[in-house]
Amino acid sequence: MYPRIEVKLTSRQRQRLQQLRDQPPTPRVGKRAICLLLSADGASNQLITPATGLAANTLTRIRHRWNERGLAALKDAPRAGRPPKVTPAYRRALKAALPRGPLAYGYVCTTWSIARLNTHLQRVTGIRICDDWLRQLAHAEGFVYRRPKHTLKGKRDEKAYRRAQRKLEQLKKGR
Repeated sequence: MYPRIEVKLTSRQRQRLQQLRDQPPTPRVGKRAICLLLSADGASNQLITPATGLAANTLTRIRHRWNERGLAALKDAPRAGRPPKVTPAYRRALKAALPRGPLAYGYVCTTWSIARLNTHLQRVTGIRICDDWLRQLAHAEGFVYRRPKHTLKGKRDEKAYRRAQRKLEQLKKGR
């Protein structure tokens, strides 16, 4: 069995852990906060494990780190690997470009294609990603890419158009 490590919380620590439980920056931090709150209330590993999905030895490590480092123990350790190419600045540029369209940026075309959008974002941010990844990012922002439907709506005389439609309906009914 794993040794029982006591967790004692001040009222301020408890309040902060409850905030992190209710609005966690990541799911892992939320689970750690739940573990510590339940541990401070005297809950056993048998009760905490099903509530969080964490193993008993993980609960022991979380408690041990809490007693050593306090709130700093909740943060994730840095992970190995290449940092992501898509930065928050890139995402902001993408969010700004999608609704405005290419005409606003001086391009001759009226709609974004993924390749065009990728080229534009590379000019703005200096970051080039593959088209498939940009397509997923654009989709996540609610951008729908498909062939544009070209209409004359907004460029025609709407009153004359409605008159012609009524006249056409009358001619059809007359047959």
